[in-house]
Amino acid sequence: MTYLLHILMGMLLIVFQTTIRPQIGLLTGIYDVMIAYVLFLGLFRPVKEALVMTLVFGFVMDSLSGGPFGLFLTSYFWSALICRQIIRFLHPDNPVLRFLIVGFGVIVQNGVYIGAAMILESSALSPALVKQAAATQLLWALATGFMLVTFFHHCQQMWDRFLGTYFVRETV
Repeated sequence: MTYLLHILMGMLLIVFQTTIRPQIGLLTGIYDVMIAYVLFLGLFRPVKEALVMTLVFGFVMDSLSGGPFGLFLTSYFWSALICRQIIRFLHPDNPVLRFLIVGFGVIVQNGVYIGAAMILESSALSPALVKQAAATQLLWALATGFMLVTFFHHCQQMWDRFLGTYFVRETV
């Protein structure tokens, strides 16, 4: 049942990112909001659950994007894995970690994109535009990342309470 919540949240974020975000002028420079959900999974969910959903979301985003296949999958996968390593040393409920983790995810994602563009020798890659876009996305991530990760964590807790109240769980 938890996978149902992840699929619903993922579909909402994908719809927001692909249809709603381009129509709102204020949100043109915002980062990939799915990275916030992937990082939430990496922080608060078991490894198996986080990696399965990360791979599914990466595949769906790669299928919908016009870029080279594997960019979203790679950036989501590495962000989730690095996030799992970070929580070996820091507690996931640490507010400083929640504040900085989405900014870190945006940096990883931009690094993957720039690396892929360099490998593919894209001539459309202007250093000034890349710096401006990365800085804008990083500022958006620092401004909204904490709220998004906290919101996702709160939704997961409400979902778990709902399941615990209305459904019987089998003991193995």
